[in-house]
Amino acid sequence: MGIYAVTGGSSGIGAKTVEYLRAQGHLVYNIDVNHGDITANLATDEGRQAVIDRLHALCTEGMDGLVCCAGVSNSCGNLKLIISLNYFGTMRLAEGVFDLLKMRRGACVVVTSNTISQGAGRKDIVDLLNNIGDEKRVLSLVSSMDSTNLSVGNSLYVSTKYALARWVRRVSATWAANGVRINAVAPGNVHTAM
Repeated sequence: MGIYAVTGGSSGIGAKTVEYLRAQGHLVYNIDVNHGDITANLATDEGRQAVIDRLHALCTEGMDGLVCCAGVSNSCGNLKLIISLNYFGTMRLAEGVFDLLKMRRGACVVVTSNTISQGAGRKDIVDLLNNIGDEKRVLSLVSSMDSTNLSVGNSLYVSTKYALARWVRRVSATWAANGVRINAVAPGNVHTAM
């Protein structure tokens, strides 16, 4: 039996992942803002830290896997939420439980999106996310953007997913050298509430 955590495990791809892993007999912690085994808002520093602390308390002998599915689409109307949840929520949580994954030579899967190949992302936002990593600075920048414009939301959604794919690629060698596999999965259209 393995020990897994899945973000966004109450709906969509995350829920199917939880269902599949539990059917295989694994212990799975669903991390979600609604109805999770661990209920927290990964769009906030406090929520992320609460999850990291809780997983360290529950998984004292390590984790076999982390599947990062939590996210919101461009249609949510909240540009700051797209940035904070999709990118920082995923990246900071994965970094925060790296030591638990290392203990069991586990793996991390990050759900990105095939939209990153469509060219709608803003490279300036991607570079700020990947190279500066200053959440407050990025949020300040996006606060002046038009949240009612779906194309603006779409460009930020794509930017966060592209930045995640680049982050995974950047850390993969170091993580592998420490016995932890990490990879990004970029699904196409999936019939979910998103």
